[in-house]
Amino acid sequence: MRSLDQARALCESYLPGLIDGLSALPFEQREASGGATLPVFRSSRGPGLVIPKDYGGLGATPLDAVRILRAIGAHAPSLAVGTTMHHFSVATLFTFAESIKNSGMEWALLEAITSRNLLVSSGFAEGRPAQGILAPTMTATPAPGGYRINGTKKPCSLSHSMDLLTASVAVPGPDGEPQTAFLLMPATLRGITRHPFWGSSVLAGAESDEVRLTDVYIEEELVIPTENGPDGMLDDLQTTGFIWFELLITASYLGMASALVERALAARRGAVTDRAALGTRLETATQLLEGAARAMMAGETDNDALARVLMARYGAQDAIADAARQAVEMLGGMAFIGSPDVAYLIAACQCVAFHPPSRGSVAAAMVDYLDGSGPFLMSDAGPTAAAPSAQPPPAPAPQPHPVSPPAPVRAPQPVPAAVSEPARTPSAGSAPVAVPAGSAPPAASTAPATTAVPAGSAPVARPASLARPTTPYVVAQAETPRVAGGSTMTADDAADWDNATSLFDGAEGLRLTPRDCDLRYWFANVPQRTLRGNIVGYAPGLETPDFLRESGPLRDALVQEVAFRALAEERAARAIGYIVACAPDSTTAEFYATQLMDETRHAMIFRNHLRNLGVDEHDVADVIAQQTAADKAGILDPLEELGMPIVRDQQDFLGGVVLLTILVEGFLAPSFELSERKWRPLDPRMADMEKGAGIDEVRHLAVGTSIIREHLQQHPDEKERLVELIRGGMRLWEQLPVADQLNRWENWFQEGIAPHLEMIGDYEIWDGRRLVDTTPEERIQKALEVTSTVHSTRLTDMGLGRALIF
Repeated sequence: MRSLDQARALCESYLPGLIDGLSALPFEQREASGGATLPVFRSSRGPGLVIPKDYGGLGATPLDAVRILRAIGAHAPSLAVGTTMHHFSVATLFTFAESIKNSGMEWALLEAITSRNLLVSSGFAEGRPAQGILAPTMTATPAPGGYRINGTKKPCSLSHSMDLLTASVAVPGPDGEPQTAFLLMPATLRGITRHPFWGSSVLAGAESDEVRLTDVYIEEELVIPTENGPDGMLDDLQTTGFIWFELLITASYLGMASALVERALAARRGAVTDRAALGTRLETATQLLEGAARAMMAGETDNDALARVLMARYGAQDAIADAARQAVEMLGGMAFIGSPDVAYLIAACQCVAFHPPSRGSVAAAMVDYLDGSGPFLMSDAGPTAAAPSAQPPPAPAPQPHPVSPPAPVRAPQPVPAAVSEPARTPSAGSAPVAVPAGSAPPAASTAPATTAVPAGSAPVARPASLARPTTPYVVAQAETPRVAGGSTMTADDAADWDNATSLFDGAEGLRLTPRDCDLRYWFANVPQRTLRGNIVGYAPGLETPDFLRESGPLRDALVQEVAFRALAEERAARAIGYIVACAPDSTTAEFYATQLMDETRHAMIFRNHLRNLGVDEHDVADVIAQQTAADKAGILDPLEELGMPIVRDQQDFLGGVVLLTILVEGFLAPSFELSERKWRPLDPRMADMEKGAGIDEVRHLAVGTSIIREHLQQHPDEKERLVELIRGGMRLWEQLPVADQLNRWENWFQEGIAPHLEMIGDYEIWDGRRLVDTTPEERIQKALEVTSTVHSTRLTDMGLGRALIF
């Protein structure tokens, strides 16, 4: 089909390999939940399609974007619909950028989307009975430096794969009345949860489940109020966004209908006049959309242009439905029976009518515009008749969203964050951030806020120099010692073997200060309450099974993990010695002296465990060198090359604390906790050592976070320097072969446990999931999810959350 072939060729020129990659997947896999098409989309640089070249994007014009979405819709309907919400959100950011261009943030944000292939989901467009599509379903309550967001978006496309979430939200305006605003936040923030919603098999691959926001903190500078234009017309931000949305979502369905018409024309069924009429009807929709796209390229983006785009959309919508129906009729019953694709495509084509705004909701405004009695007004007032939902209605009993392991698993990448206020800390034993499918999160407040908008926070500057700071670190005055701030858990309990909370269970929000964890604290708690007198990290009665001393993949996995831990802990201890040396006062010197002791002890117990695994004492050093050679060169050496000049040469205490807390322990601690959980039924000694080390690491993370937070509260001018330091560290981390290491260990482990499944039995590695049922990809993905949460929470608490949004 000529026009569809031209669209495919254009798609290939912008997104090389996308159509071939999609075609390599069975159609049913492309359309099933689980995001099978999204890795192909990312690898083709799809997220940057409509982003201007000035920001590193591909710079597709509205006309090219319409044609490309048509091509994608013909091959992968769910991908077209889901990524339309991404393109809509990104295109809206172009206008959003005008509001913040003096800060430089728009450059960094859009460049991050393109360079890291981030996916942006939209919680903006809503259509519900008795509610206008502009009426936000989320509310914002002012908090120091920003807002706390509550609400829900359902359905929300890309709900499981999104990196960033954009949404409309009700914020208190200057007069105290609710005002619609545009917000942007990372998808990994504490309080963002996903829940099953989409029950239909049609367009299930768009991941249109429910997203709930419960008390989610976001910086004020990333909440942009919108305004109505003259006579209640939409402002530029909303108008431009809606034009992009209407063009691209309709083009997606044009692609689905095109796939059916192409089949009918190729089959040469029916009279030639009928086939000509069929093609003409389809191309009517093509011409309407392409004409509207050309008008947008000519600068027509005002309220009148929106009215004309909606008329083109409704006309194209009718043509799409007609062409799809005629094509299926022409193909005949045997084609419908013999190919499930035909039935799927005709069903999917009907969904074009479900996207907002419905005809009825804008009918009166359209008549006013057409007869010249008034401007086209698309206000927040709800229509008198029930408006269709933004996506097809779900079935009454949707199935939980399955785990979709990456292939191959990528290194733990820092996930964008846009936060600077400390997250609220869960009490000991609280549930993890990720809510299991079907469970209910804490009730979200939906009452509109009425208090005044807080004073604006400091503007974001261009990346600062990495030069050593001129502001010395000074310990703040003590608050309430021996208590984990924001939590009911005491500092003493945080060191208790039986009461301490793990990172998998929410401990990333624990607050401790150097004053809480001085030498007296360490001597009173760690030997007795963490170690319980067990110097080598495990109780005397525990044994290492004989099968772990026998050659095979399970022993290979354990020996290499233990060897790497021993080396990594020793290297960390040596670096911490420089932090102790440049600590500005006795309080911080005492704390980092205890951390040096902790890391040195960790290295000792892992070396000792190699002896438990049958390594001769005289061979331990050689085994460590041999087993870790590749990972030392690929992971540890680059980290040391980044950090040592900062703490050794520049004696930058704050810089060293940031790198240690975020880049090293913040990334590695969750994977070490996974190690404890997976080895528990096989090697209880290893599990106990990992648990004790994990308790220490949680304390180190909490205190390091408090040191940075308190310093920035007194010296906010240091923020940009530390933000840039973190960005540089994250760029390095993304290049490290951590994914190769994790894949190697987990695949050996998976192969090695096969003979021991009966011994492992029903042991659950985390709540509701038996170890024997997990895959290497699933275990790694779990560790990455916890890593993302730890990262977001810690940077939020420090006041450096902006470092992760670009």
